[in-house]
Amino acid sequence: MINNNPEYLLMVAREKNISKAAKKLYISQPYLSQYLLKLEKEMDVKLFDRSKTPLELTEAGKIYSNYLESRKLLDQKLKCELAGLHLQRVNTLNLGFGNWRASTVLPDLLPHFIKLYPKVHIVLHEHPINELYQLIEQDAIDFAIMNLGSTSPNNITREIINYERFLLAGNRKNPLTKKLMAQKKQCNKVDLEILENELFILLKPGLVCSNLIANYLDKKKFCPNNFIVTTDNTTAENMVAANLGFCFLPEECARQSLKNKDLVFFDLQSEDLIAPLGVVYKKNSFLSPISREFIDIAINYYSTKVDI
Repeated sequence: MINNNPEYLLMVAREKNISKAAKKLYISQPYLSQYLLKLEKEMDVKLFDRSKTPLELTEAGKIYSNYLESRKLLDQKLKCELAGLHLQRVNTLNLGFGNWRASTVLPDLLPHFIKLYPKVHIVLHEHPINELYQLIEQDAIDFAIMNLGSTSPNNITREIINYERFLLAGNRKNPLTKKLMAQKKQCNKVDLEILENELFILLKPGLVCSNLIANYLDKKKFCPNNFIVTTDNTTAENMVAANLGFCFLPEECARQSLKNKDLVFFDLQSEDLIAPLGVVYKKNSFLSPISREFIDIAINYYSTKVDI
C-alpha cells in the first residue's frame, strides 16, 4: 500500500479532515479511514495525530508526505523527459496575477514572450492574492506574480523581483492637490493633514496592499473622515481620475495612469509604503522551461523600469 494512491494521504494532509478529503477524492469517508489505518499498520508508524482538531501530521507523517511530494515531482520530470519536452512544443502556461496587474504588465511582457514561443497557449488567472495561493497549492496555476506579504503558506517558494512603492494619487483639478504640489516643490514633503476631510478610496482590509497602507496611516496617526472601500486599484484610480478624492496606487498601476494628464502622484518617501513584488510557485514543484523563461522576462522588465 505504501506506493498506492499517494493522493489520498496528501489530500488528507491538505484538508486536515478525513471527511473533507474523502469528498474531494470522490470516495467514502469509511474507505479513506480504513486506507489510512492499513497504511499506518503496514508502515508501523502513526501518520496523523488524531487527538488534534484539525488533524495534524506526525513527524513520521511529515517525512512520508515530503517523500510523496518528491516522488510526484520526479514523476512529472520523467513524463516531461519521455515526452521529449521542447521549448517550441505546443504547451499551456497558466499565469496568475492580482486583479489589476495583468492589465498593466502583460501588454509589455507578452510580445517578447510570444515572439520566442508562438505556440504556447497562455491561460490567465486573475484573482485576489489569497485565492492565487490556493490555486498554486491546487496546481491550477504554474506561478503567480504578486505583492508579497510578511508571511505566506509553508509550501510556497517566493522569488523577489522588485520592490514597489505605493504613491498617493490626486486629481490636478482638486485645489488640495495643488496645495500638495506647492508643498512638494517648496520643501519636498507632503502634509496629509490637509486631506483629513477629503474623500479617500481605500482598498478592502485584509489585502496585502491595504494592510501596508493601513499600517502607514496608523503610524502617521492619520484617519480619513470620509472614505469608500473597494477591492480593485483600477476602481480607485478611475474615481480619482473623475476628481472624486484621493487614493494610494502601486507604482506599476500609477505608471500606466500617467497617460491621464489629470492625475498627479506623490512619493511620500516612506519605507512603510514599499512592498516586495515577487514570483510565487509551489515548493518542490517542477517549473517548466517556458515558465522559467517567462519569469526571467518579468524580472528583466521590472529591473529596467524607471522610477516615476
